[in-house]
Amino acid sequence: MTLAEFSEKFLSLPPQQKIRFLYTNIDTLEKEEKIPFLLSLLKEEKASPLVKATALKFLRQASYREFEVYESYLDDNFRAVANAARRAVKEFEEKDKKNRFYEEAVLRKIRSLSDKEKRLKILKAISKLKAFWVLKVLLEALNDPSEANRDFLIKELSQREIWNLTPLYEKLHCPPWYVKSAVLKVLGRRKDARALHSIEQTLADSNVDVRRNAADALGEIGGKEALGLLVKLTKDKSSYVRAAAAEALRRVSRVKFSG
Repeated sequence: MTLAEFSEKFLSLPPQQKIRFLYTNIDTLEKEEKIPFLLSLLKEEKASPLVKATALKFLRQASYREFEVYESYLDDNFRAVANAARRAVKEFEEKDKKNRFYEEAVLRKIRSLSDKEKRLKILKAISKLKAFWVLKVLLEALNDPSEANRDFLIKELSQREIWNLTPLYEKLHCPPWYVKSAVLKVLGRRKDARALHSIEQTLADSNVDVRRNAADALGEIGGKEALGLLVKLTKDKSSYVRAAAAEALRRVSRVKFSG
């Protein structure tokens, strides 16, 4: 069932049947369709409180972890909605305690190893796990001084399912420079248009490699906004950045720029 078909059938139902329909059919949607649909139910002012409570339940089960969404319903006038939000907050708080324990333990182990091959072996092993803490470890491990290890992480993060990319965007503000460059490569490979605002802030970075990777990422993402940012980089003080920007522009447009 497509999302359009799902929505059409759902909207035509009375509240109680909507709830039964969700229980029966919500898992027919892919995660990238399911979560936006459930969030849209919460935003619907005329939606039944029981439908909203059900939406909160399925968001929790889908591991949607934007706490402000659940917290905004903790004091809802309808008990079913408030209870569903409370269960989600409590569950994620308990999981986060466990996640932080594993995350910190693994990172301590990785940082204690001077042998880059041993660090890489651990990173490859945990990357196969589906635990929530794994993503945080992989992101923090971008600080690895080994380029080969970072290349593995870039490949892994580029193809890994990540619902909330905000932690990646935040890394663009974190030294050292090679962490920013690695994140830009990830965002470029993911062709993440939502990252354009964050990438724009790296155009004035003091490091040439960061600005060059920003150009490459913009070239991968494409679109009108990316083109505008690339034009700015064609005027960069570094010839390497100008060349990267010109090459990126050639990939995404018919307009040719000389450095």
